[in-house]
Amino acid sequence: MTAIANSESLRILARIRFQILLGALGCAVALITPLALLAAPQSDTVALVGGAGSGSADVVRMVAEAGGSILNVGGRPDVVIARSDSAGFVARLYAAGARLVLDGGLAGGCGHTDRADAPTRTSHPVFGPAQR
Repeated sequence: MTAIANSESLRILARIRFQILLGALGCAVALITPLALLAAPQSDTVALVGGAGSGSADVVRMVAEAGGSILNVGGRPDVVIARSDSAGFVARLYAAGARLVLDGGLAGGCGHTDRADAPTRTSHPVFGPAQR
Protein backbone atom coordinates (compact mmCIF):
# COMPACT_ATOMS: atom_id res chain seq x y z
CA MET A 1 0.00 0.00 0.00
CA THR A 2 2.82 2.42 0.80
CA ALA A 3 4.52 1.68 -2.55
CA ILE A 4 1.34 2.70 -4.39
CA ALA A 5 1.01 5.83 -2.25
CA ASN A 6 4.67 6.72 -2.88
CA SER A 7 4.36 6.30 -6.65
CA GLU A 8 1.20 8.43 -6.64
CA SER A 9 3.02 11.11 -4.63
CA LEU A 10 5.89 11.07 -7.09
CA ARG A 11 3.50 11.49 -10.03
CA ILE A 12 1.82 14.44 -8.34
CA LEU A 13 5.20 16.04 -7.61
CA ALA A 14 6.31 15.48 -11.20
CA ARG A 15 3.09 17.07 -12.48
CA ILE A 16 3.57 20.08 -10.17
CA ARG A 17 7.19 20.51 -11.33
CA PHE A 18 6.07 20.32 -14.96
CA GLN A 19 3.37 22.94 -14.38
CA ILE A 20 5.86 25.26 -12.66
CA LEU A 21 8.35 24.83 -15.52
CA LEU A 22 5.63 25.46 -18.10
CA GLY A 23 4.52 28.58 -16.22
CA ALA A 24 8.09 29.89 -16.05
CA LEU A 25 8.52 29.28 -19.78
CA GLY A 26 5.27 31.13 -20.48
CA CYS A 27 6.42 34.09 -18.37
CA ALA A 28 9.76 34.21 -20.18
CA VAL A 29 8.04 34.23 -23.57
CA ALA A 30 5.60 36.91 -22.39
CA LEU A 31 8.49 39.13 -21.27
CA ILE A 32 10.85 38.56 -24.20
CA THR A 33 8.36 38.84 -27.08
CA PRO A 34 7.50 42.55 -26.61
CA LEU A 35 11.18 43.41 -26.21
CA ALA A 36 12.05 41.56 -29.40
CA LEU A 37 9.27 43.36 -31.27
CA LEU A 38 10.48 46.74 -30.02
CA ALA A 39 14.07 45.98 -30.98
CA ALA A 40 13.24 44.69 -34.48
CA PRO A 41 14.43 47.17 -37.11
CA GLN A 42 11.56 49.44 -38.21
CA SER A 43 13.58 52.00 -40.16
CA ASP A 44 16.33 52.15 -42.78
CA THR A 45 18.91 52.87 -40.06
CA VAL A 46 20.11 49.96 -37.95
CA ALA A 47 22.63 49.21 -35.23
CA LEU A 48 24.73 46.23 -36.23
CA VAL A 49 26.57 44.03 -33.74
CA GLY A 50 29.20 41.84 -35.37
CA GLY A 51 30.01 38.26 -34.57
CA ALA A 52 32.11 37.17 -31.61
CA GLY A 53 35.68 38.38 -31.96
CA SER A 54 34.93 40.64 -34.91
CA GLY A 55 36.43 44.10 -35.14
CA SER A 56 35.52 47.29 -36.98
CA ALA A 57 36.91 46.00 -40.29
CA ASP A 58 34.76 42.86 -40.10
CA VAL A 59 31.59 44.81 -39.32
CA VAL A 60 32.29 47.33 -42.11
CA ARG A 61 32.77 44.38 -44.49
CA MET A 62 29.36 42.99 -43.41
CA VAL A 63 27.68 46.31 -44.20
CA ALA A 64 29.44 46.53 -47.57
CA GLU A 65 28.40 42.97 -48.46
CA ALA A 66 24.79 43.80 -47.53
CA GLY A 67 24.80 46.92 -49.73
CA GLY A 68 24.55 49.50 -46.95
CA SER A 69 26.46 52.58 -45.90
CA ILE A 70 28.15 53.32 -42.57
CA LEU A 71 26.77 56.22 -40.53
CA ASN A 72 28.81 55.84 -37.35
CA VAL A 73 31.80 53.75 -36.32
CA GLY A 74 33.03 54.16 -32.79
CA GLY A 75 32.41 53.01 -29.27
CA ARG A 76 32.76 49.25 -29.31
CA PRO A 77 34.76 47.86 -32.24
CA ASP A 78 32.05 45.37 -33.17
CA VAL A 79 29.14 47.87 -33.30
CA VAL A 80 28.29 50.25 -36.15
CA ILE A 81 25.29 52.30 -37.21
CA ALA A 82 24.42 51.57 -40.84
CA ARG A 83 21.74 52.50 -43.36
CA SER A 84 20.29 51.16 -46.58
CA ASP A 85 17.20 52.09 -48.58
CA SER A 86 16.96 48.71 -50.29
CA ALA A 87 14.57 46.02 -49.09
CA GLY A 88 16.00 43.01 -47.27
CA PHE A 89 18.95 44.88 -45.76
CA VAL A 90 18.54 43.25 -42.34
CA ALA A 91 18.38 39.74 -43.82
CA ARG A 92 21.53 40.44 -45.88
CA LEU A 93 23.33 41.67 -42.74
CA TYR A 94 22.50 38.42 -40.93
CA ALA A 95 23.65 36.46 -44.00
CA ALA A 96 26.94 38.40 -43.95
CA GLY A 97 27.58 37.29 -40.35
CA ALA A 98 25.89 39.85 -38.10
CA ARG A 99 25.17 38.57 -34.62
CA LEU A 100 22.41 41.11 -33.88
CA VAL A 101 20.67 43.87 -35.85
CA LEU A 102 18.62 46.42 -33.89
CA ASP A 103 16.55 49.44 -34.85
CA GLY A 104 18.75 52.50 -35.23
CA GLY A 105 16.45 54.54 -32.98
CA LEU A 106 17.46 52.33 -30.06
CA ALA A 107 21.13 52.97 -30.73
CA GLY A 108 21.16 56.64 -29.82
CA GLY A 109 23.80 56.08 -27.15
CA CYS A 110 26.11 53.97 -29.31
CA GLY A 111 29.38 55.33 -30.57
CA HIS A 112 31.10 58.64 -30.09
CA THR A 113 29.26 61.93 -30.34
CA ASP A 114 30.51 65.29 -31.49
CA ARG A 115 31.27 67.17 -28.28
CA ALA A 116 31.92 70.55 -29.97
CA ASP A 117 28.46 71.88 -29.09
CA ALA A 118 28.11 70.15 -25.72
CA PRO A 119 27.37 72.48 -22.81
CA THR A 120 30.22 73.34 -20.48
CA ARG A 121 30.34 74.87 -17.01
CA THR A 122 30.92 78.33 -18.44
CA SER A 123 28.34 78.15 -21.22
CA HIS A 124 24.98 79.85 -20.80
CA PRO A 125 22.07 77.92 -22.31
CA VAL A 126 19.41 79.87 -24.18
CA PHE A 127 15.85 79.18 -23.09
CA GLY A 128 13.14 80.45 -25.41
CA PRO A 129 13.36 83.64 -27.48
CA ALA A 130 15.19 85.69 -24.83
CA GLN A 131 18.98 85.63 -25.12
CA ARG A 132 21.65 86.94 -22.77
